[in-house]
Amino acid sequence: MPNQTANPSALEHLNVIQRKAVTFGMQSGKVTRHRPLLIVAGAGTGKTETLGMRTGWLVACGAKPSEILAASFTRRASKELVERAQKAIGTAVGNAGVKLPYAGTFHSIAYGLLNEYHDHVGLGENFTLLDRDDAADLMDLVRTRSGELDKNSAFPDRHVCSEIHSYQRNACLSLKATIKRDRYRRWEKNTKSLSRIFASFTEAKRLQSAVDYDDLLVLLTELLQHPQVGPRLRRRFKYVLIDEFQDTNRLQFKIVKLLKPSGRGLTVVGDDAQAIYSFRAATVKNIRDFPQSFPFPAKIISLTRNYRSTEPILQSSNAVMSLAVDAFKKKLWSKRKSDQLPLLTTVADELVQADHVVRTVLDLREQGMPLARQAVLFRTSQQSLQLEVALNKAKIRFQKWGGSKFLDSAHIKDVMAVLKWWQNPRDQVAACRVLNLLDGIGKATADRLSQELCKAKFMKLISQAVVPSAAAKHWKALVKMFGRLYSSDWPMSLEVVVRWYKPHLERRHSEDAESRQADLDQLVALAGAFGSCREFLTDLALDPPGMLAEQQPAKENDDDILTLSTIHSAKGCEWKSVTVLSVMEGCIPSSKCKADEEIEEERRLLYVAMTRAKDRLELVLPRRNFQPNGRYPGANVYSLPSRFIPQKIYGCFERELRSDTRARAGRGG
Repeated sequence: MPNQTANPSALEHLNVIQRKAVTFGMQSGKVTRHRPLLIVAGAGTGKTETLGMRTGWLVACGAKPSEILAASFTRRASKELVERAQKAIGTAVGNAGVKLPYAGTFHSIAYGLLNEYHDHVGLGENFTLLDRDDAADLMDLVRTRSGELDKNSAFPDRHVCSEIHSYQRNACLSLKATIKRDRYRRWEKNTKSLSRIFASFTEAKRLQSAVDYDDLLVLLTELLQHPQVGPRLRRRFKYVLIDEFQDTNRLQFKIVKLLKPSGRGLTVVGDDAQAIYSFRAATVKNIRDFPQSFPFPAKIISLTRNYRSTEPILQSSNAVMSLAVDAFKKKLWSKRKSDQLPLLTTVADELVQADHVVRTVLDLREQGMPLARQAVLFRTSQQSLQLEVALNKAKIRFQKWGGSKFLDSAHIKDVMAVLKWWQNPRDQVAACRVLNLLDGIGKATADRLSQELCKAKFMKLISQAVVPSAAAKHWKALVKMFGRLYSSDWPMSLEVVVRWYKPHLERRHSEDAESRQADLDQLVALAGAFGSCREFLTDLALDPPGMLAEQQPAKENDDDILTLSTIHSAKGCEWKSVTVLSVMEGCIPSSKCKADEEIEEERRLLYVAMTRAKDRLELVLPRRNFQPNGRYPGANVYSLPSRFIPQKIYGCFERELRSDTRARAGRGG
């Protein structure tokens, strides 16, 4: 793209600090190889708009789109970033059609680069990408074949094995150091066995020409350390922008440092007060240590003007975070004034809490606030169960974020397994799943056949395979179906699989076959947006859609759906009214949290919940709540209010006591 004069009027809608962040390192409308920039963007301060404008302004000031790498953590976030960047380019130089070829999620960018340089890290041209469930299934296969289960019935299950292996790699820790963490310490006696299983798991992926989600980042790290490819990529990407930097793990920060060893041309955006994903190996230290992580000290610009919440909501949120340890000091403020303080409501127990929330929700709707503009947030999914019962009794429609996802459904996974086996005959996990659908074939036979058939000339082998007589009829139909796949164009080939699967669906899921068939029809419709089966499978593995529990605010024309959500799932969203359940010791912070850093993350979690509210915020404190007790039955126990709401900040709230089940919405609705 030829260098053009950038139009300063494109920045007029930004505030002074946002404009400073957007234009840093661009002098007289030209891009410089600036020192690293950290934009500390508080909740609701226009982070995405600022980063999008900065990305677009780089292009407007002379950077080539192919020189920019812009990474976000979700497809939705990366799409929004690209849209805002293109809008910025359009208003700055009149060309909104510019494409950013290296903008996306960390994993999608890594996948693209591995396709380009696959031979430098030992991958075949058509390697398979395993989604998390496929990887867990392969881990289970390796684990079963290892014989460890025969020696020790208490051996960690496939999900625990996968979680330990994933955490180890993303945190850049040894297995021994990973197992010593509190959450995995109970498996310390299995360290040697796990090491052998993980080595076998890695070899199994190599033999199947497959990579899992974590391999994308591990192999990208190898690419960046390759003596020829590494320097080439560092020359290619002159400008690197990373969104939500507080959510990066050590492996991702290592990638950033390998891309930008000097830090020049690097911009990261984030908020340490919203770092809540340590269970995924993310570490808040990345953003807090960033200013001193490069030869050139980083420029720090803090965005503090909040465009979402009223001033009283921000004052209470600031008060919670003012007690945090080692945080960047910032104070959010807003021009949105209000006389309504956030509510701090004490109730007798979780049953009264549920009744209070139902009545509040209905009162707010009567006052003109649709259900879709309201949300109820909680620390863990189980904390909403009483409320769900009460909502159902009151015939209030709701959606719950964090429920089962579309691709987690058995019937969807069955059909996807057929496609995966067809695309890669060496995929023994997919093969075993398909074979286990057939009457007359058990786990042992499926395992044997999956190994016999994972070679070249797949159709010849499957046609000549020796199978139990009880499976002969189904085997003939399976062979016929695969034959049709090889002669069908995409997405007609998916329809071939769905037709073959229909009798299995009716036999295995007779009670709800019709609704499951509707899901399969939805899958076929989704497939039409992709040019090939491989593109379809890869895209869904990189960023699977929720569909059955879509994490998006209700549509404007569907105002009668209330949102229930875990706080983790609510991050990045906003509602006019937010109610937070069970703000008590044992709930938030969770009773499972012991270490200081874990407690501090729980504080940030409450802060994230509070800053989702635009006009009305209520924290509910049951004096008695249910507490699980490990292997023993749980019990209703008396609890203290959360330590994150000490008496010295009570002045930021309007306090109410609900000793009965009669509740009102409170003012400000």
